[in-house]
Amino acid sequence: MKTPRPPSDWEGEKCRHITAKDQWSLSEIQAQLALFDGWSVQTSAQEGKALSLWRSWQPGQFGAVKAMVDCTCQLADQEDHHPEVTFSYGAIEVHWSTHSAGGISDNDWICAAKLDRLFKGLNSVET
Repeated sequence: MKTPRPPSDWEGEKCRHITAKDQWSLSEIQAQLALFDGWSVQTSAQEGKALSLWRSWQPGQFGAVKAMVDCTCQLADQEDHHPEVTFSYGAIEVHWSTHSAGGISDNDWICAAKLDRLFKGLNSVET
């Protein structure tokens, strides 16, 4: 059983190669989500399996959205872990998942924690 950790613990980690044995169970994900404000899990309706860890932000200004997309891309390249990102004039949504694990892994929590920290550093971003 994986132990929930606060976002600050994940920020010091680096993404690594992940395999199917590193996948988090739904109960482990739910326990960890309690420590991650604003994040949710997307599940498969048919299988009841976790597909991605996701969050959306609505800063309301396209300039802020562009800055958030840029930060997300830079983080993804630094960690070699790439999310699904969708955005519009005033909103951005980010989905992290680990294909090699078949769901959510440590890498997704690492990137979610680091992305939250980066977005808090952008003055014009409101969540």
